[in-house]
Amino acid sequence: MSFLVDAAKYYKGEDHQIAAWDELELKLPKYLLEDFKSSYRAKPKRSAIPVTNSWDGIYTAAAMAGSKFPAVTAAQWALESAYGKYVSGKNNFFGIKGPGTSKTTWEDYGNGPVTIVAQFRDFSTPEECVQYLVDRWYLDYKGYRGVNRAKSNAECARLLKEEGYATDPAYTQKLINIISQNI
Repeated sequence: MSFLVDAAKYYKGEDHQIAAWDELELKLPKYLLEDFKSSYRAKPKRSAIPVTNSWDGIYTAAAMAGSKFPAVTAAQWALESAYGKYVSGKNNFFGIKGPGTSKTTWEDYGNGPVTIVAQFRDFSTPEECVQYLVDRWYLDYKGYRGVNRAKSNAECARLLKEEGYATDPAYTQKLINIISQNI
């Protein structure tokens, strides 16, 4: 079934492609899909082209890093950094917390927004930041089932909120709105 391996080259994780491959997984014997799965679920080869601080740049970097839903990743970039205008740490366009730069931000723990000072990770490059996000939230990571398991952009956005990526109660809807304005 070399056509499956050839088809993997064109797999972009679009909703219709995901539905089609899910259907194939139900109908074809597992041994026929092994080569395909190893091809399309493997991370694409990294590009030597640096990530641009734009919707298209982040979208491409997310796809290269292994995000099945690069539009959601780009929407996170747009929301968390005001379309690349502000970073929370060096090259941190996603508000990823960790040792690094100290900044004032807000969180909503269920009783409305509160202002806090938090530490945000610093990254050497925007590509490193995108890869970090995808590795820990989109892909399976240390017992965590990544949001790549979703079947659509909307489900992926919902899972990010449910899994604790953001405290903003409107985070899912904000991501969905940004996606609809940009694709």
